[in-house]
Amino acid sequence: PAAIGIGSQIGLDEQDIKSELLPENKLTEIGDTVEDNEMKKKCWRAKRAVMMVGDGVNDAPALALADVSVAMGEGAALAMDTADVTLMDSNLNKLLYIICMGRRVIRTIIENVLFSLIVKAVVMGFTFAGKASLWAAIASDVGAMLIVTLNGMKLLPRKTKESNLPQGSCGEIQTA
Repeated sequence: PAAIGIGSQIGLDEQDIKSELLPENKLTEIGDTVEDNEMKKKCWRAKRAVMMVGDGVNDAPALALADVSVAMGEGAALAMDTADVTLMDSNLNKLLYIICMGRRVIRTIIENVLFSLIVKAVVMGFTFAGKASLWAAIASDVGAMLIVTLNGMKLLPRKTKESNLPQGSCGEIQTA
């Protein structure tokens, strides 16, 4: 099914993907998984989020229980009201695009923060050693700001003739 195809593209194990369940089974499965994740939550370990994608009235209770719920835009109004995110149509490739773009944004933020801190530490080291002046610190700060801004611009959409939806895994995502 489509759920296994999309799940494998974003790096989920096949046993973590549940599809084609009856409404009561959806509710039980989502509830049990959320409860298991809450019990396993540790202080410094990232919590595993439970995502439910649905489009009908029978999906609304399970959508409400999930950590992240996604409704398909052509589905029932109750599912769209309950969900955290509503896709405007039933194209699951858009969900893949959102997840992959979110990962790219987080990675870019981490890169930018680390780069800025490293530049500031190097300039501070030179300053304490008496090798840098105030103007060198200002120039390095402006230079770091420009580099961080340019690095963030890699997330902007590119003008290409190809589709703006991803075709491969998250590593091969297109931002057209």
